Amino acid sequence: MIQEVMLITVAITVAFMVLCFATDLRERMIYAFPCMTLIALWAVLGVISTGQFMLIGIAISVHLAIYFALKITGIWGDGDSDVFLLYGMIFMTMMLTGKYEIGITMYMILELIGMVFALVVSFVVALIEAKIKGQKLTKKSSVAVVPGFAVVIILMVVKMVFWR
Repeated sequence: MIQEVMLITVAITVAFMVLCFATDLRERMIYAFPCMTLIALWAVLGVISTGQFMLIGIAISVHLAIYFALKITGIWGDGDSDVFLLYGMIFMTMMLTGKYEIGITMYMILELIGMVFALVVSFVVALIEAKIKGQKLTKKSSVAVVPGFAVVIILMVVKMVFWR
């Protein structure tokens, strides 16, 4: 039963991430309701799949603290912060369901590597977008962060399905 729910969640997540990729480039907006629903669903899947309540509680607490800091400071847009939280829940679920034997330090390092990769992909997408629009990328340019996270999230959920 849990495998079927996981596969359905993966399919919905991939579809939503493709939609987010496109809408963030086109309109610089993300639909919050599906994102929040997926965040809750991935957190529940992590708990049900592993039963590691303490680690999950710590991971969720840390991600929520960063999420609220991003929302309050306005460093990123609201949709970008929502997708960051979704990234955190999916990363947590991937690491816990994959039965990796790593410590909390390695967990944090791997998550940060994923985030850096997402931001690099976002920057490359921004360069391509600027070139297509005939604009120059500057410090004041609006850069879509979500496309990079969308790519990383899709890679993580595909990994959960095919490389268990």
